[in-house]
Amino acid sequence: MSETRQRKYPERQEKNITKDNINNVDKQNVETFATSQLQNILSTSVKGASYLILLQLLSRLLTFILHQIVLRFTNPKTFGIAAVQLELLLNTILFLSREGFRCALLRGSGIENVQRQEKPQETKNEALKYSKQFDNLPLANSQKGKAQKIINLSFIPIPFGILTTSLACLFCIHTASDETFNSPYYVESVILYGLAAFLELTIEPLFITATSNLMFMLRVRSEGIGVIVRCVITLALTILGAQHDNNTENTYGILAFAFAQFAYALIIFCGYIGYFYWNWNWSELWPRPVIVIQNGRQQKVWFDHDLSRLAYVFTGQSFLKHILTEGDKMLITWLSTPKDQGVYAFVVNYGSLVVRILFQPLEETGRTLFSKLLSSIQPLKKDDVDEKVIESEKAEIQKELLLTSLKILTTLIKLHILLGLLFIAIGSNYTGTLIDILVGKKWSTGTSAPMALSFYCFYVPIMGINGITEAFVAAVATKETISLLNYWMIFFSIGFIGAGFVFMRILLAGAVGLIAANAFNLFMRILWSWRFIRSYYLSNVNFVTAAEVSHLKNEIDHLLSLSNMTPSFVVWLSFAVAWFGTFWSNQVIGWTTLDAKIKHIGVGVIIKNDNFSEMS
Repeated sequence: MSETRQRKYPERQEKNITKDNINNVDKQNVETFATSQLQNILSTSVKGASYLILLQLLSRLLTFILHQIVLRFTNPKTFGIAAVQLELLLNTILFLSREGFRCALLRGSGIENVQRQEKPQETKNEALKYSKQFDNLPLANSQKGKAQKIINLSFIPIPFGILTTSLACLFCIHTASDETFNSPYYVESVILYGLAAFLELTIEPLFITATSNLMFMLRVRSEGIGVIVRCVITLALTILGAQHDNNTENTYGILAFAFAQFAYALIIFCGYIGYFYWNWNWSELWPRPVIVIQNGRQQKVWFDHDLSRLAYVFTGQSFLKHILTEGDKMLITWLSTPKDQGVYAFVVNYGSLVVRILFQPLEETGRTLFSKLLSSIQPLKKDDVDEKVIESEKAEIQKELLLTSLKILTTLIKLHILLGLLFIAIGSNYTGTLIDILVGKKWSTGTSAPMALSFYCFYVPIMGINGITEAFVAAVATKETISLLNYWMIFFSIGFIGAGFVFMRILLAGAVGLIAANAFNLFMRILWSWRFIRSYYLSNVNFVTAAEVSHLKNEIDHLLSLSNMTPSFVVWLSFAVAWFGTFWSNQVIGWTTLDAKIKHIGVGVIIKNDNFSEMS
């Protein structure tokens, strides 16, 4: 049955360049072969990014529409518990349990080096000899062995998740305030969120396998269906709870979010299990040892030492990154009033829409793409090859991989800058209009939500640039660099907490102050990542001859220059004019009446058409 599955589903086939491939390729065609593999990875990654963007678009749009309806049937306290506290619980369990292993294991599935490190026939005979001796177990350095070591390590988040889920749920229950604890179905909701997180952790080995093989459609279909079901259940239970409402609190308010999240996780679980059960040889997905040969002696090994260390280093870093990523929710709970907490949750609901739809898929795809493109970048060694022609072709291939990855990186940074300028120039002066139309004057004039959302528009490009630069660091950094970054993360955490204390407790800036503290934190992290990126590219050029090093460094310097990544002066001027025009309209014309809204929106349309048509 397994053979039938493998023939029927070509997605199952390996996409990496293996030594067996190279043995069947003529030496003069090595460069052409590797280039075709590079083009295949690029095209698949671009297609995968588009699928993930569509998935996030569906997910965030449905969630956004859902929240507009739910806000009319529930009070701010209930929405705050679900959107801040329970989401923080879910993200804490998932991030701490799997993020470090996911970063390390996806790095372990890159392009194999286009070179011969051992004689083909010897390798084949050796693998056959030891495979028979150890019950068909693969050699650790073979392609199957490398894949098996990744599968073995991908099971670690499951037992780790049991511990984090138990501790996180107990912490939420025992540290909840009286007001939160006495909310209807609070304890049951915490348990449901914990079970939902653990369900997602149980399919982490399948997620790693699917992502390593660039099977993006599986994720899109599973999560897409899950999102739709989650929205329907949340809306149905919220409306049902409002009908039984005898006071100001929705009876099923928190429970609606919790039950819907559990249903979402259950659908993803069933989707992955079902797909791999029918389309793969199930025995290949279970942990089993591999054969390691050292000094003529053979032994069975379950986990790769270097990959395990890298995973644990990433896990340690993920703890600090989680504090930085979710620290806003922790800080606003500690330093702000319940009203400010509600405003911030409301603003994040709107402001993070573009981040989740566009930035997150680009970041995840970029991390996978950079790890695959740059996994074979290393200095030339004279004993790596038998013939000079192979060495020359190998250098050309590595040069192409290096420059291709850098062009992709700088293009993505420029894209984030342009999108950010659009949000600043147009979006920041229309937040009051948007909120007033969608949820009414209760939020547009009765709170500081319009001002906070305007500041969030300035925060958008910083988030985008930080995401893509940190994705690059996670894809190529060594264990030593990741360990060093962990210490820097402590420094960034202290800076974030200090900035939050100044803006929120001393300056009393509320939600706006928390956004400013987040921007300060991400800006520091961007500076560190950018320093690493420059150092990485300029130090990895010694695979070419000495005469070519200077020329290659000049090309890298040009690609990394601000003039290459930032828009032209005309573009900057156009965005500046657009911002001043919309700011004047917002202050003078306003948006409190229907007539003012029409005029204010009209000004924006005119400015957008005039300025950006000239710019293009």
